[in-house]
Amino acid sequence: MSGIPFFKHGSGPITVVLIHGFMEDRRIFDTILPHLDQKNFSWFLPDLPGFGEASKVGLLEISMTGYADYIRDWILDQNKNSVILAGHSMGGYVALDFASHYPEQLKGLVLMHSQAAPDSPEKRKSREEHMQFLERNGLAKYAARLIPDLYMSAWKEKNRGELDEWIDRASKYGQKGVMLALQCMRDRKDHRDTLAQLKIPVSMIAGAHDPIVSREQSLEEAQLAPQTCFQMLENAGHMGMLEDAATFGEALQQCVNQMTQIAV
Repeated sequence: MSGIPFFKHGSGPITVVLIHGFMEDRRIFDTILPHLDQKNFSWFLPDLPGFGEASKVGLLEISMTGYADYIRDWILDQNKNSVILAGHSMGGYVALDFASHYPEQLKGLVLMHSQAAPDSPEKRKSREEHMQFLERNGLAKYAARLIPDLYMSAWKEKNRGELDEWIDRASKYGQKGVMLALQCMRDRKDHRDTLAQLKIPVSMIAGAHDPIVSREQSLEEAQLAPQTCFQMLENAGHMGMLEDAATFGEALQQCVNQMTQIAV
C-alpha cells in the first residue's frame, strides 16, 4: 500500500488524516492548509480509490468498509499507531465506517459537512438516477451537473474560474471508480449508534446553507456523541473549505486542539 498518493503538511507529533469527499481529491484541502498548525500536528492528505492520483486504484471490497480498510492499511504503512480522522462528506462516511471497525486506532473523529444517518429511500433513488445519468452521459457531463449544486450561489458567482477548475479535475477521474463510490454511498450503513458509542472526542463542522446535510440534521447528530465540538459555518454550503477557507481552517484547528488539549 506504500504507493498510495498523499501529501503531508507539517511535522508535529499528532497525526490528522484529512479524507476528501465524493468527486474530489486531496487538493480540496489546499486552501485551508495555511490556517493549520504545522508545529504540533502532521496533516496527511491521501487520495481515495477512484479519485485524484488514485483514480485507477480499485477496492478489495465494494462497500464503505473497502475505503475504510484502504485508509487503515495506508495508516499502518505510515507506522502510525493512532490518528485523528477528519472526513469531508463521503470522507466522513469513510471515517465513520473506520471508527466502527477500528476505534482503538483513533484519537478523535471530525465530520465535515457529513452525517452518520444512511441514505433515505428518496436519496437512494437519487443515487440510482445519478448512476444512470453517469452511465448514459459520461463523467464530464456528470461533473458539470453535480458540482455547482454543492456551493452557495454567491460563491459560485464570484469564483466561476475555481468552480470550472474543479469540474475539469473531476472530469479526469475514473468513471468506474466514481460509479462504485455512488453505489457505496447508497448502500452505506446507519452509523448513528457508532457516534453514540464512541469513547473518543467527536467534532462536527457544518454549513448553515448546506444543500446536502441540513443544519437540522447536523444539530441533531451533534447530540449523539458524548464529547462533541460543534462548529456551524454561517457563510458556507457543502464546501466550506473553499467557500470560507479561513473560518473552516480555524474551526478544524479549534476542534483538534480541544481533542488533544493544546492551548489555542
